[in-house]
Amino acid sequence: MGYNKSMIKEIAKYAIRHDHLFNPLKFGEINLLQVARCYFEPQMGIKPHTHINWFELTAITSGEGTILTNGEPCPVKTGDVHLSFPYEVHEIRADKNVNLEYDCLSFSCDGDSFKKYFNDISITHSSATSRVFKDEKIAPLIASAISELSAKKLYSDEIMTSLLTQTIVYIIRNFNNVESNDNDITETKILCLQIMNYIDTHIYSLKNLQEVADKFNYNYSYLSFLFKKVTNKTLSEYMRNKKLEIAKTLIIEGKKKINEVAEMLNYSSLFAFSKAFKLKFGVSPSKISNNNF
Repeated sequence: MGYNKSMIKEIAKYAIRHDHLFNPLKFGEINLLQVARCYFEPQMGIKPHTHINWFELTAITSGEGTILTNGEPCPVKTGDVHLSFPYEVHEIRADKNVNLEYDCLSFSCDGDSFKKYFNDISITHSSATSRVFKDEKIAPLIASAISELSAKKLYSDEIMTSLLTQTIVYIIRNFNNVESNDNDITETKILCLQIMNYIDTHIYSLKNLQEVADKFNYNYSYLSFLFKKVTNKTLSEYMRNKKLEIAKTLIIEGKKKINEVAEMLNYSSLFAFSKAFKLKFGVSPSKISNNNF
């Protein structure tokens, strides 16, 4: 659909927002990090930002727009529900002629069964466009959760546990009923998707790719050969690109200094980080930190 970046302004209008990113609320086996009701005017939205260890559910209640995941656009409209995965670069934009309104829910799961289902979903629905579904039960549940947190009453925790558990189960049911958009998925391809998921979810702690080979009990050279054969990228290319995309997002967000970003992503030095960054994006990290990118 295309956007002129110079025309897009970041204006997230929160009608209601409950933010618990640094101190999640626990309801049964579900951790609630954020629940909010937002709306954008045409051509407005939220700049790229990085999700950490949480999923985010977005229920479009009115209008049309685009959700971008690691730069991959996915058009959404009224009635659509979109699931974002942990450690992704996330962005939301309203279309140029209409407002966009949505409710969102950020969460993680502790229960083994829930974790297994969501891990499987992350592997088999890696494409951003395969995350959209329709379920008229989802939006009312998120709306009820927003209402319950806004006016806490007797047995509120029990109500919230019920609302969130229902939401999680409906998500699992929807993805369980939808086949992967890849009709020719082999064991080797599943292995490569698992590797990508592992790198994505351990991007801040991985020191080297030998750790990945050890995790999957493969010889590194052989694993790298399989990965290249399936994805047309080497393991090092995938990890390097992932780290640099996250680095760019963190720098644009402006919450971390450039040397802190380099340290977070385990670069040996600021010089090594700056060199890799400029090689990929054509500009230095300091250039985009001054909003010149």
